[in-house]
Amino acid sequence: MRRATYHNHTFFSDGSDNPQEFLRQAREQHVDVLGFADHYYRESAEATTAPEWAMQPQNLETYYRTLEHLRTSTKDVEIRIGLEFDWLDGSAAWLVRPASDPRLDYAIGSVHYVGKDSIDSTRDFWMPLPQNERNEIICRYWKAVREMAESGLFDIAGHLDLVKKFAVYPTCDVTPLVRDALDAIKAADMAIELNTSGWSKECRECYPSEAILRAAFHREIPVTLSADAHRAVNLRAHFARGTDMLKRVGYREIARFEKRERILEPLD
Repeated sequence: MRRATYHNHTFFSDGSDNPQEFLRQAREQHVDVLGFADHYYRESAEATTAPEWAMQPQNLETYYRTLEHLRTSTKDVEIRIGLEFDWLDGSAAWLVRPASDPRLDYAIGSVHYVGKDSIDSTRDFWMPLPQNERNEIICRYWKAVREMAESGLFDIAGHLDLVKKFAVYPTCDVTPLVRDALDAIKAADMAIELNTSGWSKECRECYPSEAILRAAFHREIPVTLSADAHRAVNLRAHFARGTDMLKRVGYREIARFEKRERILEPLD
């Protein structure tokens, strides 16, 4: 199996390192395929700014040029160019064009917001809320994941069940909503990622949970493995643990992406 990772953030968004440092770490950590997926966030088609944690619109072309230069000048590591698109209410209308950019090898669709509320930026958002309001937000999160998949714009569904990041869980049954989201991902022919970063968060569990991963496997939804690294040194954080989980669930192949085409390779 070629060692590959697709969900990584540089200083073009909220990462701390430049692409060259990621490449250096890829060599040290024996990564064969290195993908970049900095945050693409737009509140509207006319937006000229983005939050400080996302790539600023004026830097997008520099991002593409920098990664293309890295790709053409690197022979020992395969470079892949991606973006992590923030799914917002109604955003399909203005994400069609950037998500279809021919320079992309893959596009990750992720839900970080429910309405105007960021669900993963701070624990302080959740703590004052009564449980019934928490339940409502979690339900709306899964509906947003379904809508993101139904847009048909993306190749990979990012960190499913991110909503549990701060160890906040529903007291209502969200199983039908999770099922609908996974069915939409399957219908859109998307892959999901086993995102290992959750093991370092308060939830102490990867995204998605093993139960959701099993439901995805049952639907024959392909999977990738990524650490959602915001520092190059974490490029393969918890990868051994993630590989063990994939095998335990039943996965024997892992998805790879190039020029928006997905291939499956053996999971060794």
